Formats: sequence, C-alpha cells, structure tokens
Amino acid sequence: MVVDTALAEVPVNIMPLIDDGDFKTIEGAVAYNAAGMALRWHFVTVAGAYTVTSVTPTTGGDYDWTDQGDSGVYTIEIPASGGASINNDTEGFGWFTGVATGVLPWRGPVIQFSPAHIAHGLVTGTEFLQVDPHATEFSISGTTLTVKKPDGSTTAYTKTLATDAAAEPIISST
Repeated sequence: MVVDTALAEVPVNIMPLIDDGDFKTIEGAVAYNAAGMALRWHFVTVAGAYTVTSVTPTTGGDYDWTDQGDSGVYTIEIPASGGASINNDTEGFGWFTGVATGVLPWRGPVIQFSPAHIAHGLVTGTEFLQVDPHATEFSISGTTLTVKKPDGSTTAYTKTLATDAAAEPIISST
C-alpha cells in the first residue's frame, strides 16, 4: 500500500474470525464495539523499530470498522495523518492482532507500506522505478560493456555484448 495516503479498507484478519466455543463457526457479524474488543497495530519501520499500538475501531471516525459481508473478514480505515493512535505516515510493515469476547484471537496479513513511486513502479507498473539514485557511468569498447560503481572510478562489472544489426544503438550513458 502507498504510504502517506488515507486508506479506506485495510485488512484486519487474514482468515475468518472464528467462534471460541465450537472452534469452527465463522463470526460474520462482529461489531466495531464488540465486548472485549482489543485491536492492536504492530508496525516495523524499514530501520527495524518495532511498535505495538492499541486501536479503537469506530463507525464514524478515524478507524472505521467494516464487516465484509458475512464472511468473517473485516477491514479498518487508517488515516494518512491526524489519527488518534495510528496513521499511514511511515514506510514499513504492519499487521493487526486482536481478540473479542466469543471470538478466537486473530492476526491480520503483513502489509507493506511504500512510497508511491515504489508501489507504482513495482506493483501497478504505472511509473518507472529508479533503482540507483546515482547516475550510472558506463563505456563500450568493441563488444565490452564496462559499468562503473557509483563512485565513478571503480569497475562494478564488465559484460561481453552480442551485436545485432537491427538493435537500437546506445548513444549515451545518461
């Protein structure tokens, strides 16, 4: 998912919520304010900082709880910023855990939160993804391609090129 964006339906559970009495009946109507509801957001930043934050589901606020039919699957809204407990404002990985009276404890899927250009470059394919922030220097001599490391002076690797008269020519390194 794209970071710094308000999200309307973030999955809360990876499997249907199940009744804690018979261990098989799907709980298809768990309300946002169900008795004993304890919902926690686990988040790990790309730097490795781990946090656990309690979230109170709502029906008209920052964390709107949505029942996805009678499937036992639920989603929640996460604001980009300004939320009382969690926001979609940091790159990293997050997931929910929770429990409610009469429901077995659950866990949600791990969700990656990435900058827009990463999500659009790798997932939707609607943007080019720049993989190296440094301009790559290269040279061609005969059939040998030499690529320099970002320092511009050390060789990263060399490759032997095959030629094809119909191929587009390489005319610059920028």
